[in-house]
Amino acid sequence: LPGDGGDDHLILGSEACHCPSTGYAGGDLSVGWARAERYAHAILSDLAAGSNGWIEWNMVLDSIGGPNHLGNMCDAPLLAVPHRAVRNATSPVVPDTMPFEHADHPFGETLGDQWTREELNARGVPAEFLDVGVVVQPLYFYAGHISRYVRPGSRA
Repeated sequence: LPGDGGDDHLILGSEACHCPSTGYAGGDLSVGWARAERYAHAILSDLAAGSNGWIEWNMVLDSIGGPNHLGNMCDAPLLAVPHRAVRNATSPVVPDTMPFEHADHPFGETLGDQWTREELNARGVPAEFLDVGVVVQPLYFYAGHISRYVRPGSRA
C-alpha cells in the first residue's frame, strides 16, 4: 500500500488532465484557472497518499486540446498555436497548420485566436510565448510550482 513504509514499488500518477477542450478555445480563461486548481489538487493528493511522482503525458496539445489517443479534447499545460507565431528573418520556418489540425474542429472556432497579445496578457497568458506559437496555460504554472517546491520524500 502507498505510504506503508515499503519501498519496493514505484507509484506514479498519470491522469490529472481535464476535459473537454481548453479555456483558450472556448474563450473563457477562468475555466483554465479552475482546472489548474483541480489539477494541482489531484497531483498533491496523490503525492500525499504515497505516490512517488506523476507523469504529465499531455504536456503539449493543439489549441482545442487534441489530438490524443481517444479522439476527445483535453486541457494541457501548453498549447501549440503555430499560426500565432511571429514571423521574422531569424524565426525558424513554422507551418501555418500542423498535420493533425483541420478546419472542422469538433468544438467550432477557437475563440482565443480572436484576442490580441495585450488582451491575452491581461487575462494571464504570457504574450511573449505567443510569439513562438505557444499558449502557456495556468496548468503549466501549477506543474512548475509543484515540481520546483515539493521535494522528494516530502510528506503531508
